[in-house]
Amino acid sequence: MTDFRMGVVGLGHRGRAMFQWVAKGVDGVKAVAACDLNADLFYKDVHFCYGGHKPPLCDEMPEVKFYDQYDEMLAQEELDIIMVETPATCHAEFCAKALKKGIHVYSDIPSVASLEEAKMLWEVQAASPAMLMTGATTCGWGFVLALQDLVRQGLLGKPCYLEAEYIHDCRPLWEETPWRKPGKGNHRYPITYCTHSLGPLLSILDEVPRHVICLSTGSHVTDIPEAEDLMVALYQTDSGVLIRHTNSFINQCTAGNHSYRIFGSEGYFEHLAHRGSQPARTAFSSRKLYGMDKWTEIPVGFASREVEIRSQQKPAAMFGHGGADSFLWHQFVEALQNKEKEAPINLQKGLAMTLPGIYAQASAERGGVKIPIRYPWDDDFKTEI
Repeated sequence: MTDFRMGVVGLGHRGRAMFQWVAKGVDGVKAVAACDLNADLFYKDVHFCYGGHKPPLCDEMPEVKFYDQYDEMLAQEELDIIMVETPATCHAEFCAKALKKGIHVYSDIPSVASLEEAKMLWEVQAASPAMLMTGATTCGWGFVLALQDLVRQGLLGKPCYLEAEYIHDCRPLWEETPWRKPGKGNHRYPITYCTHSLGPLLSILDEVPRHVICLSTGSHVTDIPEAEDLMVALYQTDSGVLIRHTNSFINQCTAGNHSYRIFGSEGYFEHLAHRGSQPARTAFSSRKLYGMDKWTEIPVGFASREVEIRSQQKPAAMFGHGGADSFLWHQFVEALQNKEKEAPINLQKGLAMTLPGIYAQASAERGGVKIPIRYPWDDDFKTEI
């Protein structure tokens, strides 16, 4: 079988790492082209906050051709796949241009940065023969797959209240990724970066958030007025399921980043991030399973069983967020090889975990008023709130 020709746009620390990881760790993919406005990221030594010192990418991947113009790369290279690893605020345009040319897309999240982009990308995807895979990293973690399995087996019953927290002091990353830094003309609302939290939770529901109220602490940790230290959103689905989502990217917390809790009619599940010397742990209870009606820790971590087995034969197959990125990339490539019509995490799922954060920001800006949430597949969807 001929390898899929892959290009990447965005050579920051994650883009560079993902491009190399996929090229080495995923069979059936050949890295051929890379694009970034900053040619130094390809031709010179670089130093990343995450990853440290790296030699020139042109030396490590001499077979890859560099472009500083995205349109030129799409026009000159016969690409099958484009990996979009640009800043989180500008994914949609790059995805749309590739889809219009029939090039499959693996896009980092969030899927879009506005309702206008959501409408545009939804229409482009509908008209394209290519598929868009949402790179929702947290959906590939082993404990999230375990949660999905528990729900499929009915051991938690009907989920009725869900929680997710994403607590990560990102100030050390401001210099390297200036789009993260709040300031004049760049008011940052952490609640809009909600995919890491909502993705795993929505993967066990058959509905999406339909209303939201949201509040913010404002700025206390720094003296930057455009900063919002921590924001809390409360979403509700049509059937009444409540989802509490807390996001903070400016804080003094040194615990782990991601925690989740699910309260069901028949059971309970939690994954709590590490706290100091206490490691992350995952546990559940269920009155549907004999002997499991008490809080029971389960031995599952970040790497899925599939990735662990694959990496025993090919160590390079273990990569990205404890193996989550590897799991999702292998799913994506297998879908392409099988000529499936939809990506495993398609654009609709990507927008379902992205747009609630945009509506949550609007709620916070209006003092926490309750706001209805709509999506491009809704008849009454509008690009203004």
